Formats: sequence, structure tokens, C-alpha cells
Amino acid sequence: MDELREPGYLLWSNTTDIVMLNIIGVVICLYSLYIEVNKERNPNYRALCDFNEHMSCSKVLTSEYSIGFGFMHLLLGKNHALNARNCNIGLVVYVTNLLMCLVLPIPLATTVMFYCSIVSVLGCVYLAFILFVILKDICVVCISMYVVNGYLLYLTYQAHKFYH
Repeated sequence: MDELREPGYLLWSNTTDIVMLNIIGVVICLYSLYIEVNKERNPNYRALCDFNEHMSCSKVLTSEYSIGFGFMHLLLGKNHALNARNCNIGLVVYVTNLLMCLVLPIPLATTVMFYCSIVSVLGCVYLAFILFVILKDICVVCISMYVVNGYLLYLTYQAHKFYH
């Protein structure tokens, strides 16, 4: 009977949902990069998600915490690859996840993604603290990313539990 069951999913199937969430993650990261680059080029740029002074994506995405999580430059130096824009690190994670879904057997891919998702969610908790407590802002792009990472953790946990 267990062979007929499938790991937990949200909409379609576990694997399809994981692929879709990673694609959504890529889109959110690309939009975040778009905001950051436009705000750097034009300080008067106003993103679609800039609603007011306490709900401004561009304010958050151009803060000191948007590069290397705000502390990588202290540990690794300003020119280290890990001292990149947070959205670029997210792009690498989501594209790598998509490639793993295509190349690796699903049980192995979801296990690797599960452990990576734990790290991603811990990073989201840290960034949420920065967002709400230090920056005192609400960033729709950031919160969307937290939701995507939370669902990816749930889905990859379900698959990891199912296959092992």
C-alpha cells in the first residue's frame, strides 16, 4: 500500500510543486535584481512594491543587508563571491535546484534540496528579523521569498521522509 502513496504536495504533485516553486523563486530573484539595479542607477526610482516609507521593497533591497546578508564582507572580504547580492545567491540556489530535479534521481535531489532548504529557511528567519526589527519595514518581495522557501522546506521534507 505504501508504494501507491506519494509524498505530500500542495497543488499538483510533490515534484511538480517543487519545480514550480523554484521557478517562482527565480522570477522573484530576477525582479529583486531589477529593483536593485534600477534603484542604484536612479535614486528616484520607485518600484511597484514601494507603497510608502514603511512598506518599501527598494529601501530594503538596497540596504546594507541586501549584499552578503549584511555580514559576509566582514568574514570573507568585500570581493569574495559569497559577498554577492542576496538575490544572486537565491538565483544560484533556485537554478541549482531545478537542475538537480532534471539530472539527479528524485529521491537524491529532494534530499539534497531538503538540507539546502533548512539553510535557506534559517537565512529567511535572519533576514525577517532584519526586515521587521532593524529596518522596520515590510517588503513584499522579501516576504514572498520567505513563503517560497517555507513551502520548499515542507515539500522537500515530505519527499525526503517518503523516500527514506
